[in-house]
Amino acid sequence: MATGCVAAGERTSASNELCVRRQLVLGKGGSSCKFSNRSLKRLPSALSSEKVLMMASAWERKYHHSDLEKAAAFLPGLLAEDSLQSNCYSQPIDGVLLFADISAFTTLTEKFIQRSSTERGTDELVQTLNCYLCDILEEVLTFGGDILKFAGDAVLVLWRTSHRELAKTISLVLQCSRQIQKKYGSRDTPVGQKVRLKIGISAAPMSLVVFGDRDWRYFCICGQALHEVCEAHELADPGDVVLSATSWELCEQHRLRTKHLAGKRAVKVTGMDQMSRSERQEALRKLVRHPLSHRLEGEGAMRPTHVLSNRPKLVEMFRKYIPEAALRKLDDRLPLDLFSELRPVTSLFVHLQLSADIISTAEVFEFLHSASRMLLEILSPHKGEVNKVLLCDKGCTFLCVFGLIGEKLPYKSLHALQSAVQIFNSFSTMFGGKKAVSVAVTSGMVFCGITGHPLRNEYTVLGQKVNLAARMMVRYPGLVSCDAATYAASRLPPYYFKELPERKMKGIIRPGTIYQYVGVTKASILDMSLTKERSEYAPLLGREKEIDLFVSCLKAYKDFGQSHILAFEGTMGSGKSHLLAELASLGQAAGHRVVAMELLEVNVRQSFSALRKLMAKALGLQDCELRSDKERVLQAKLEGIIEESSYCLLNGIFFVEFPVSDKVRKMCEPQRLMELHSTWAKVLEKVMGGEFGIFVIDNAHFIDPASWSIVSPVLQNVSSFMVMSLAPGYVRTEAFCKAAGDSAMSQNITYCHLDKLKSSAVVQKVCQDLGVVSISRDLARFLIQRSLGIPYYCEELLRCLRRNDMLLFHTRRRGEKAEGSWESLVGKHLCCRLARCCGAFSAARSCPVIPPWIWAESHLAAVQNLAWQRRGLLRALPLTPLRSSSPTVSPTPPKPCPERRACSGNCLAATSSSSAGSDGRVCTIRPDVNLENTVLPVTLKEIALSQLDQLKPLKQTVLKYAAVIGPVFTTQLLLHVLPADMRHKVNCVLTMLVKDNILKWLKNTEVPEDVQDPTKRPGTSVQAESDVETPALRMTVVQQSGALAFRVVLLQEAAYQLWPKRQRVALHRTCAAFLERHAHKCKSCGQGEFVAFHRFAVTSTQDGGRCQGSADQGDSRSWETLVLAGEQLKRDRTHATEGRPVAKSEQTTEVPSKADGKDSGACSCECKAIVESVLVPLARHYMAMGDAARAFYYLLECAAAYLHVSNSDMALVKLNEAEVLRNSVDKKANVIARFEEATFFSLKGEVCYRMGRMELAKKMILEALSLLKRKFPRTTVGALVKSQVEKLQCAAYVARRAASLPQEARRKRLAWLLQQSCCLSLLEQLFSLEGTSSRQTFSRLAARMKANTDRAADSCRAADAHCRGGDELI
Repeated sequence: MATGCVAAGERTSASNELCVRRQLVLGKGGSSCKFSNRSLKRLPSALSSEKVLMMASAWERKYHHSDLEKAAAFLPGLLAEDSLQSNCYSQPIDGVLLFADISAFTTLTEKFIQRSSTERGTDELVQTLNCYLCDILEEVLTFGGDILKFAGDAVLVLWRTSHRELAKTISLVLQCSRQIQKKYGSRDTPVGQKVRLKIGISAAPMSLVVFGDRDWRYFCICGQALHEVCEAHELADPGDVVLSATSWELCEQHRLRTKHLAGKRAVKVTGMDQMSRSERQEALRKLVRHPLSHRLEGEGAMRPTHVLSNRPKLVEMFRKYIPEAALRKLDDRLPLDLFSELRPVTSLFVHLQLSADIISTAEVFEFLHSASRMLLEILSPHKGEVNKVLLCDKGCTFLCVFGLIGEKLPYKSLHALQSAVQIFNSFSTMFGGKKAVSVAVTSGMVFCGITGHPLRNEYTVLGQKVNLAARMMVRYPGLVSCDAATYAASRLPPYYFKELPERKMKGIIRPGTIYQYVGVTKASILDMSLTKERSEYAPLLGREKEIDLFVSCLKAYKDFGQSHILAFEGTMGSGKSHLLAELASLGQAAGHRVVAMELLEVNVRQSFSALRKLMAKALGLQDCELRSDKERVLQAKLEGIIEESSYCLLNGIFFVEFPVSDKVRKMCEPQRLMELHSTWAKVLEKVMGGEFGIFVIDNAHFIDPASWSIVSPVLQNVSSFMVMSLAPGYVRTEAFCKAAGDSAMSQNITYCHLDKLKSSAVVQKVCQDLGVVSISRDLARFLIQRSLGIPYYCEELLRCLRRNDMLLFHTRRRGEKAEGSWESLVGKHLCCRLARCCGAFSAARSCPVIPPWIWAESHLAAVQNLAWQRRGLLRALPLTPLRSSSPTVSPTPPKPCPERRACSGNCLAATSSSSAGSDGRVCTIRPDVNLENTVLPVTLKEIALSQLDQLKPLKQTVLKYAAVIGPVFTTQLLLHVLPADMRHKVNCVLTMLVKDNILKWLKNTEVPEDVQDPTKRPGTSVQAESDVETPALRMTVVQQSGALAFRVVLLQEAAYQLWPKRQRVALHRTCAAFLERHAHKCKSCGQGEFVAFHRFAVTSTQDGGRCQGSADQGDSRSWETLVLAGEQLKRDRTHATEGRPVAKSEQTTEVPSKADGKDSGACSCECKAIVESVLVPLARHYMAMGDAARAFYYLLECAAAYLHVSNSDMALVKLNEAEVLRNSVDKKANVIARFEEATFFSLKGEVCYRMGRMELAKKMILEALSLLKRKFPRTTVGALVKSQVEKLQCAAYVARRAASLPQEARRKRLAWLLQQSCCLSLLEQLFSLEGTSSRQTFSRLAARMKANTDRAADSCRAADAHCRGGDELI
């Protein structure tokens, strides 16, 4: 998007500040101003008393020289210094209004979402809109317009002038409008939807209205001019400029060519005589501005500016107009390109219809002032923010947002609905009926950030869900409506909602089901059933300890009859509700009476709601539909418990109508309240102290204080058994925890914390939910790492995978013959990586992972030899010839690679021992799916963001940059991608993030002196949060060296997905430029590329940019930390079930290779770590950038590197990814070079060879040789002819030809020759294994062709060495 190119510029020198031609002119002492949240103590003392604010004209320029200037772009020039210092007021003004609207914006949004995903489509939409708006506003600012309001795809602009200059000003505005329509009136978009612009202009009396409360201020324009400009806009067609009636009367009509609109006084302007340059300059000069303001014209745009002093009162007033989310980022001095994010939020639109009797400006002011104050009062407890206020001829609209950066509450959709119904009820009462108020709520992924132009922009939300809420507000008036996403996210029972009829909404293709939120009703008050039901077909997994605890506590209660409370505490999604449903079912199966209910977050603010639900359930009132039935049940159950005169006290509780007795009527209010408490206590004692029963309360932390004041004493006097679930962070939970620790109460309360599910239980649950006997190891690792052992997370991840069709189900049968194709090999590989649940069942019979085949001694020698060739040796070692035509069978098969052996020994299958390895339905990942690129479900992203948003913006920013690098990152790479002005803070920030348990230092990391163990040099929390430099946490210029990892992968993925695409791509490019310097073998392996001379053979790919700044220094340190990071990444990949003890049969080591050192004294190979921390991330970075050529390049390097370290399994995985990428690119575009195509098939052949697929390997190698222009004959005759041709090659001729080539061409030819030699060497071995005479002929031919190829390669090396003066070829 356009904001991606915004950057904070360098502060100009004092001499340049006085230059009028600069885009930014600063006053004396141009120090930047720091905005503080609560005080102004951090304002620099050197700040001058005045600043002249002026900015550059395009997003690509560096224009903001101070924080004050960045903040000034959020306000129009109309809010001058006197306006900022005043309280809420209204002020008449004269001028010309322009209203420009982009047509078909909603349709454009839908098409972007349809073409891409919601997240990607929203990102592309904002980029398109910002680019278009920036061009339009550039013209507006050049003509002196002051941009007042943004309304998504529309803007309201003011040219303020005196009444006598209105005619000239109208001509100026018309010339601006005509020029905009000529240049930007129509524009094509990437989705094929053409957008056009329509403009309305008016000039009539108007007023500026400023309103709000003590903390926040808003402004609007009202009056006749606003009504007329809205009418003119409605009359305009796309591409038109319409002049209102009043402005037509006031304008210079002789300049214009117009067309009258039928039945309207407004006119459409079809042409005009242009103003001369001098007339235009004169009109600009006479525009009204603040007495101390300056109008400066630079290159392109200009903006009316005014002088802002640094007086504390003025700065505080200035802050009240800026959205809170933007203020948080301004206070941390973040660049504007870090303001924008893609995040899930809940949008709430409120529309108030202006009454016909509200005419005067004073009445409008009073209306807006009262509405805004009430709105802010309602939103404040729910952590909602008013993003914008729009006033038009049809009424006033407020856009409120829940879930923006900063402190927020869980269940934001629920809080938005509660706020919506409060707003609706309050405004209906205040403004005369429900028809005057409309509220719409939607939830989903939107763009949150900067839109507009660098000189004038706003912080807002844009996206499909915002458009939907705006349409719902219009199409469903007089009620509170919400979309299906909000309905689901609120987790409220269905009776809180009412489904609304489908209505056509302009531009919305598939809005989904729309609901009316009705709020609290009689049904919701009395209903109390558990929402989670026990499955009749599958057991509850991983909660055996809790179930045993329940059984033992229940038995003790039955034996001794003492009251007992069994409380389970767990985080959201830990399975508390499922556990209580299981326990309730077990209690019922044992013949006990079970009274179960679930409380909601709304109940905690409803007095006696928990008590009402509990008693209604126990008395059986939930089955009574009629009031009379409830009365009869109450009389029958409470006879002899309470006096008949007290029945009337139950009227308001259970919605009955017992006659009010004289005794109750004579009571004063305190006496009535005491009698009510006494009556409820007697009823509760009857309910809980009667027949034996179990009381189950889900979400007991939502028990309201009034109910607990009655329940708590009763529990101490009545023998009862209660089971409840609690969530951490609530007052009720802390009270129970404290009571459980009290020696006097510990005998009556058992407090149990729900642990996370073990890895084996997670896999069992997945198999159970999918209905399969086993899942692939890759899927198991993905779910275990991201679910964190929390059942709800696992369910959401599975739902996301199934919704996006990423899973593949098939039936596994023993003895099934494999097909001779690459696809079958990949499928077999996935099946062989099936995981079996360890420890859940008895030891299972293991299936053979590697199919049996005839294995020759020479095969192992060939593998070793090929490994040497892959490591970049310039000449292959001679192969051991066969001694006979029949191969000698090895007594044991070859050792599999570590991943394959770990898979066979550590298979996780949810099957019994009797069924292990037998037929069954299995689940794997589709071959074209990369789980690492899976977008998080919105629900899990919200949970992760709630933790991320608790951090200060600076910490969040560092985490966002680190998230682009990956789950494991080095400090050198982090410093390289961070903005220069943030690098000096990174030491302190990383220390605090480690202390907050968000990051962790990897082992063997040398922690610098300024980042030591926090327990040794503790810093106070106040110091940590205020970023104050202390002796314990000094921020030094010397940067630290080390590797860190995210403790929670979900947090890293959520932080990464906040980046808009444009900024994300730029960061990936920066990361790739850094890593490419280390994309080679380790020192012990020769430091060459894994595909020999790869970069010389591929001319289409360009070398990455060289690193800049401090990250350039210390290559050895960078290499060491990358090795450390790679080792961690390898552990994360190979150990899916972290924390589970590994059996001896599972403890494996990788197949030793020559790269690991010939003798004990040789240095160990570090290539295994480098491929994980450099090559794999490089392929990922280029995939994210959309650079298919470079991504394919590094996927081949990854495959070759894995073969280099004897890891055929991972080489197969990377080649499969390369296959998917290769099939996705346009063949005609020639994205993939011929050499890489050949290398691709060559690597596939080697993988097939190592996995025993000899025929498939032969097929791949022959295809590679064909692409390398070294065709191999397919017939015996052809082999004989080819053999004679090969004998005729002249070594002298080959040497002369090599010497005649330029160096670049010679190196490219050398790469081809080495690849040919590798293929021929493998082909020789493949034919030699078969043993027949014809195959031996082919084997000898391959050996001869290889020898000739090696001689040609030697000639190229010799010629190159001669040209370089004998220096060694790098």
